[in-house]
Amino acid sequence: MYENKFQWARKIGFGFRPEDIVPENIGQWNKEQLNSDNQDIGLNGEGVWPESYNFSLEERLNRLHTFMTKKEKYESDKIAPDEKNKLVRIARDENRVHLYDVYKYWNNAIYGRNTFHQRLVHFWANHFTVGGSNNFRNYIIGDLIYNTIGENLDGSFTDLLQKVTLHPGMLDYLDNVFSSGENSNFTKTMREEGKTAGLNDNLSRELLELHTVSTAKEYSEKDIKNVAKILAGWGLIVSNYTREFNQEKSNGNIKKNIRFEDFIKKPYLKDRSEPGKKNVLGKSFSSGSGSIYKLIKMLAEDDHTAQHLSRKLAIHFIGENVSKQEINEIYQTWKASNGDLAEVHRITLEVSQKTNVKKFLWPTTWMFQCVRLSGAKFISDKNRNNGFGEIQNNGLPKYEPLGILDEIGHNFWSSRQPDGYSEKKQDWVSTEHFDRRIRIASRIYGANPSMSGEEIAEIYGFSDRTKMAISKAKTGKDKFIVALCSPELMEV
Repeated sequence: MYENKFQWARKIGFGFRPEDIVPENIGQWNKEQLNSDNQDIGLNGEGVWPESYNFSLEERLNRLHTFMTKKEKYESDKIAPDEKNKLVRIARDENRVHLYDVYKYWNNAIYGRNTFHQRLVHFWANHFTVGGSNNFRNYIIGDLIYNTIGENLDGSFTDLLQKVTLHPGMLDYLDNVFSSGENSNFTKTMREEGKTAGLNDNLSRELLELHTVSTAKEYSEKDIKNVAKILAGWGLIVSNYTREFNQEKSNGNIKKNIRFEDFIKKPYLKDRSEPGKKNVLGKSFSSGSGSIYKLIKMLAEDDHTAQHLSRKLAIHFIGENVSKQEINEIYQTWKASNGDLAEVHRITLEVSQKTNVKKFLWPTTWMFQCVRLSGAKFISDKNRNNGFGEIQNNGLPKYEPLGILDEIGHNFWSSRQPDGYSEKKQDWVSTEHFDRRIRIASRIYGANPSMSGEEIAEIYGFSDRTKMAISKAKTGKDKFIVALCSPELMEV
């Protein structure tokens, strides 16, 4: 049972800042976390996040189009390489959106009041991994994290799964944009022209294995292929990042341009879809775009999905050594509520409080907690040593947040495997990862924290052994680094 309020707030959230009003008891804090609104916190913790720093999916793609158009023009112009690079850089900076996304990600974690909600966003963004490796995904990952995941954590898992699966970022990341039914008009036409086309099962495979029922369901390769057939036609490839998308081919004739607005609302191409009925896990699905909704509902409501997701939530918020009984409490609530995420998250919080199981923290979770509890302002910019808690004169956030996420080895905007970042302690305990934390702790110290290493040790109930190690450090900076890299702050 967690009785230390400061440690409990770290277990399930990001902890308190020194200036925060600490609730009288844990129960009070729990109620505040469950009942508070999920509005993004304003810059440096004041007010609400500026609306001008939020971007719709349409605006994101418009900005990408503008940048790519200018880039192609500059690269074709006969101008000096230095001038060309300068113009491309200006065009990129004027139209970038994911820097704002990353900045909001940091700002919420460091200054936000509903840190349980933020931890939930991080969990689900990892469960539904979409790693960036191209301009297209970099521009729209933020929409997936904030507008699709973050705004749908109080509804049903079925609804969340549907929105995530059919999000352009997921359709692109798992290559469904390249998938077409073997018997579709598109595939037939392409093959007549001597080109390659056909099914891609990456999304179908991960939808079953990672996102829903898991391998415990014992589905077959035929099931995977039939899911791919149902998914065929979903996902439009942006051609050269313009507003004109890959057109359907039917009987050798190219249809008129697909409307940009239609892509946003429903990224589906009938001519790429697989005709005929498909059988998945013993159930039959007809042709047409409506089949995917029926399939997602079936997978979301499957008992194996409830078991798989209950276990993942328990491991993330409780720890690797969580008991079967604790997992079962979450599972029973999932089943009783039919995947009502508000109820599932509530019981996850309650079960977590009752246990003494320790959780080794993800690098970013640890980093954000250290910034908060020390009273630092974001983290020091190594080039300016003044933090990056301010927006630059041109209205853009500094680049430093992305660099730090890379430095700590835990960047949600980077290219990564579909199974997301590991929850296993052994994958984060190494000399390399410890060196990374030492460097980050040093930079947090450079951001003028209001708490010393000794003060942190006292408030968070460090062991005598750790307090002794802090006292032996020669400088205030060294004491601070020892405190932040202590077992008490890396594990909770």
